Amino acid sequence: MNRNPALNFSIFVIVIAITLGALTWVNYRFSVQNPGGNDFLAKWMGAEKWLKEGLSPYDPRVSRETQALIYGHPADPSKGEDINHFVYPMYSMVFFAPFVYMDFTLARAIWMTALLVLFSVIWYHGARTIILGQPSMLVAFLTILSLNLIKQKQDTAAGAILVFATIKPQMVFLLVPFVFLWAYSVRRFRIITGFLITFAIAMAITLALVPSWPMQMIGQMLEYPSYVFTISPLATIAEFFPGIQPLFGQALHAVAYLYLLVQWINAWQKDERWFLWTALMTLVVTHLTAFRTASTNFVVLLPALLLVFRIMEQRWKGIGKGVVVGMMLVLLAGLWWLFVLTIVGNQESQAMFLPVPLFLFAALWWSRWYALRPQKLMLEEMATRFR
Repeated sequence: MNRNPALNFSIFVIVIAITLGALTWVNYRFSVQNPGGNDFLAKWMGAEKWLKEGLSPYDPRVSRETQALIYGHPADPSKGEDINHFVYPMYSMVFFAPFVYMDFTLARAIWMTALLVLFSVIWYHGARTIILGQPSMLVAFLTILSLNLIKQKQDTAAGAILVFATIKPQMVFLLVPFVFLWAYSVRRFRIITGFLITFAIAMAITLALVPSWPMQMIGQMLEYPSYVFTISPLATIAEFFPGIQPLFGQALHAVAYLYLLVQWINAWQKDERWFLWTALMTLVVTHLTAFRTASTNFVVLLPALLLVFRIMEQRWKGIGKGVVVGMMLVLLAGLWWLFVLTIVGNQESQAMFLPVPLFLFAALWWSRWYALRPQKLMLEEMATRFR
């Protein structure tokens, strides 16, 4: 790899560009299907009016135009409608100005990508993944892409891509059987055949090249406990009760798996909303129960975090944005603070395995009713917000 650094760098740039392009496309499709982004709209409108018309972003006319796009009429604060003033300092234009010469929906998609990338890189689990060079980020990307393709009904491609997410089996060992069960229940067999055919091809090629690789891999996996941390987050919780630790740990795992099984049964023959929520809960339970996990693997839980944030904004409207920003700050600063507080030598503490999956388990459980409510009710509520 060191023989041609220019080529290596070029490949790296291309992969990053493709990844960001795919993420932006996903965000664009989401923006088209889910009008919103009111908070960003106020900043985008202020920048656009200033650069294109020379109008101060603080001019009331700018706010009224923003209100017209959101509500179809001037905002009525007595009804809880946000007046959406541009309340940022003028030098914030350095961030908003680049977006004004494009359609708002596209601008919103790119802005969402930029914020997601920034948060993903800076928060503890993302930064640790990058610093260590862990393939967890790649697995997370492939997993998220596969779930999105299922939502878009690109079933064969979704199944094929899910195969390559299994390069770290401990990250998706529960997700794959759930995807199979749900796909069978809704008669979307191409997800299963796409996975199985791709897996068969990958196995045939690699076995032809190195016939003994499965046994060699298993042999090295059996050596894991001698040099690698192999305790699940739920087992870590059980350590706080040394007198009943083994039994309590087994009980926690049994309850988690039973709860997940109930959710799988509930998702049987249900639509994509049920599938997505249950898939995200499956990923969370996976990382609570996996006995060979790593804090870097938690990057795959970002979609669950985004779903919870979106529901908070929809349910709590104006105050929800503040709650989401506050939680993001807690996750950014709090996880790093916990790492510094608990680090032993150069080894992270078991404490780093608990906050994110436990929080997301509780948050997804809390959001379940709203995430799975009939689509008609959600559309009616959105229509009310944007009238």
